[in-house]
Parts: sequence; structure tokens; C-alpha cells
Amino acid sequence: MKHLTYLLFVFILLANSSKAQKMTIDEYFKINPTQINPKNKEIQEYDVTLKWQNLHPISGHKINCNAVKATYRVGLDNDSVEWENVSITQIVDFKQTLPKTTELPLFNGFKYKAKDTAFLSKNFYKDIPVDQQDLAKWLVSDAMQMQGLAWYVFDSLAFKKTFTPKLLENNDLKFEDWVTFTSRYQKIIWSGISKHNHEICAIVQFESYYNPLKIDNKQMQVKGRSLYYGEMWISLSDKQVEYASMLEDVIMKLKSPVFPEEQLINLQREVIFTKNDKN
Repeated sequence: MKHLTYLLFVFILLANSSKAQKMTIDEYFKINPTQINPKNKEIQEYDVTLKWQNLHPISGHKINCNAVKATYRVGLDNDSVEWENVSITQIVDFKQTLPKTTELPLFNGFKYKAKDTAFLSKNFYKDIPVDQQDLAKWLVSDAMQMQGLAWYVFDSLAFKKTFTPKLLENNDLKFEDWVTFTSRYQKIIWSGISKHNHEICAIVQFESYYNPLKIDNKQMQVKGRSLYYGEMWISLSDKQVEYASMLEDVIMKLKSPVFPEEQLINLQREVIFTKNDKN
């Protein structure tokens, strides 16, 4: 009897597997994201790479170029996330394979609630050295962008249908004693499918081409605009972000102790989140 029960169990598994494998591409495109059960309780780990360079916007003369590697974890207790293994290095350009990096140990255990606006306050970064706080704000806001789209926007998408969230139209994002970023709009479209970590994923592209920003504090005065675009691969089985990338281009006038006469700067950033495969 036990042998028969075991064979029946194996047969059911094989039958379900066969059924899943017969799902066509067209059937994936017809999936309604609202009907996918999210998997938010398991800890997910991402390898993160952030690269940025400052250039003269006309001549292309490079002022500096840097890269950061980090580990980002989501799904912790109390809806928390954290950063570990953050390290930094100078690079020649974005194409360079990262050389040996310098560890930033005070980022280890940098933990906070994912669905909270506390990241906009200056006190939020009090345990991070002052000269590393701008980097921390980049990492936190980039992660918020990645997760926010998956949590709040994916349910509104249908294949090849453009979506423009009302929340991101003429909305100011103000970091205390840092930058004020005005989101003019963001256009989002589910454009295709791909596969990562054995998961069939929706490719969700996003773009926004004119967003004013400004900084006015003791360290610097900045006035400029940002444009950015990228894509996310969101699992069509559990809504987890499997992969995300973004490019940002900022043209700004900068006045600081390094540039007392005001300098025109082109800041370019590339950020990539790749979820680790647990299998």
C-alpha cells in the first residue's frame, strides 16, 4: 500500500510538471499579475553593482569613475532589508572588470524597513560615515525603485500596454539636507519575457526623460536634470524581482569647494541587481 501511495505521488508530480512545461509563450503573455501569489516571506539575496562617472558634458573629459559591489537582502523579519559586503574601487570605465575593492565595513548590518519613508531623513544614515552617506542614499533609493515597481506597479500591467503611474507625475522626493528630485513622469511597459534562476519572468521596461533636481547645502549647490531608463525581470510565478538594471544620466551645474567657480558636470550611473539562485 505504501508503495502504491508513493507511485501515485510521483505520478501527480510528473503530471503537474508536464502541464507546466506545455504552457505556451502566448499563455504567459496572458497572465494577469493580480492573480500571482507573491512570495515575500522568504529571504532573497541580490548581488548589486553600482558604477558612476563624472564627465565634462561637451568634451567628455573624465573627472573620475568608481564602482561599488554589495549584497542586498530582502524578506527579513518585520518587513526589513539589509546591506552587507559593501566595497568600493576606482575604475577606468564601465566596461572594466572590477579590480580588488576596498571594504566599507560600517555598511554591514545597515538594516531598515523596506516600506518606509524614513530613508529621506538625515538621521537615517547616522551610523554611516559622512563621506559615504551619498553612496548610502543612492543604494537605498535604487533598491526602493526596484522593489517599489514590483510591489505597487506590476499588478497594473498587461503585455504591451503602456502604463504611466499617477503617483510619479510631478512628484517631489526630498532628502533632508541633500537632493530634491522632481519626478515628472515614468512610462512603464511589460515588453517581453525572459528566464533567470529557472524562473520565467516578465521583462518590465521603464523610462523617464526629464526630472529636475537641486541640492543646496553647506557642501555644494547643484541644479540640473536627470533622465533614466532600465528594465526589471519579475517572476511570473511569485512576483520576485530576479534581475534589474538602470542607467541614469544627470546634467548639472555644480558649485563646491572643489569647483568654486561652478562647473558643468555630466554624472552617469549604472546599477544592476541580480538575485542569487538558491537551487
